[in-house]
Amino acid sequence: MSEKTQTDLPMIGSHPMDEEVAACSPKIYVSNEEKAILEAMRTLRERAIDLRTALDAGASDDERKRLEGELATLRQRRAELAVRREQAFKRKMIMLGHLPPDDEIALF
Repeated sequence: MSEKTQTDLPMIGSHPMDEEVAACSPKIYVSNEEKAILEAMRTLRERAIDLRTALDAGASDDERKRLEGELATLRQRRAELAVRREQAFKRKMIMLGHLPPDDEIALF
């Protein structure tokens, strides 16, 4: 590669060439997929807090059953999202080269 080509390559950030830079950015530690899942989990948590507050406020028996049913649904949905988040994390680690591809994991 010629010197002209080397200097024309795009640089991310304003780091001088002689300064050591981490291979993985410390600012981007969550993938977009993980971020979306975490936001959905946060929304579920906020709704669960609202439901628990309504339960603690002294809901009627019918209302209590409905609220507890909705809480159970939220717990199930959160468990599903937790599994998806683990899968997204694993995919990210495979893409970054920190884990072997899925088909190679079974060999170890």
